[in-house]
Parts: sequence; structure tokens; C-alpha cells
Amino acid sequence: MSTEVPTEEGTLDAPVAELPIEGAPVRDGIGEEDNPIPLWFNVGFYGLMAWGVVYIIYFMGTGWTQAGRFAVEAAAAEERYAAIRAEMPTENPYRGDAAALAEGKELWATICVACHLPDGQGLVGPSVIDPYWKYGDSDEALFETVNDGRPLGMPPWGPTLGAEKIWKVLAYMETLPRTDEPGIGSPEYEAAQKAAAGAP
Repeated sequence: MSTEVPTEEGTLDAPVAELPIEGAPVRDGIGEEDNPIPLWFNVGFYGLMAWGVVYIIYFMGTGWTQAGRFAVEAAAAEERYAAIRAEMPTENPYRGDAAALAEGKELWATICVACHLPDGQGLVGPSVIDPYWKYGDSDEALFETVNDGRPLGMPPWGPTLGAEKIWKVLAYMETLPRTDEPGIGSPEYEAAQKAAAGAP
């Protein structure tokens, strides 16, 4: 079916299927028409409804949930991480290595002093030269602290430094002069600070 489309030069026959509605007002040459809905729209509309029904049945009937999927992926990641941990040394391989200690000292001065100060007595972060270690002072525990981070301030440095540099900075940290006095972060130090401030 063709229809006449008005133009400035006259009229133009165009193959446009139109179904004008009788009695519908025409404004500026535009009138309301009762044209059929395009096939692609109907296919998409009903297809989306069908997909929704299938999805609901699958979601409700199979026990699939986002939480369940996350648990599966988290378990797989933990398994991979456990395999990596098993291959990592449990003792510092750079202890006593002069070249490694020099690199560790540079890393300490660049990264660690902001929170622990050059001598390790602590500022924002806890003291690393006193006897108190909240998460343990074994090589493995110290590596985990630096690599994975700890709550309330210690960021995970593993992605930035890598295992080798972490071991080196820990090897240097061991050379800092130690003290028997409770330092920042220890329960004794915090209690003394509260007592000095008159806190209840």
C-alpha cells in the first residue's frame, strides 16, 4: 500500500502502510493512526517474558543463588591461595643477607617510616621493636601481616611489593634495636596512656 506524503514540491508516493483512525484530529498534517506493532518488538517483549519465567523456575527450583555462587568461587580462590602459600617459605630467606638488608632499609625508609618511624617505635602504626606482637612475631605471621594487611590501619602490601621485597624489609626490620619497654599498640602502653590522661 502506498500513501501520499506532502512535500514542499508537492506530493510523493511512499510505500508506507498506514491505518488512519476515523474521526481522529489532524494537527499540522499529523493524525493519529492505528498501525500494527512491529514484529521485532513483539518478539522481544514476549521473549523477555518467557526468559523471565525460565529464570524464576531455575532460580527457585535449583537452589542457585548469588551467595552460593560466591561461596563456590571463594572456596576455589582459597584453594588456589593455599597452594601458593604452601610453596612460600615459612622462614625469612634474606636474614643476614647484606644486599637484601640494604634494599630492605631503603624500602623501610620509603614506605614504613610514615607509620612506624625510622627506629620502629611506632607513630600511627604500632611499635615493631617492643616485646608485644598482636598477630605473632614468627616469620610466617609477620609476612602475613605485611602481605595481607590487618584491620584498623595496616594495608595489604602484597600486591604492591611482592613476596621478595616483603621478606627483605622484614629482614631489615629485625636489625632495628629492640626494647623491653611496652610500645605503641601494646595493651600496657594503651593502659598507661589512658591513666595519664585520667580516662576512666
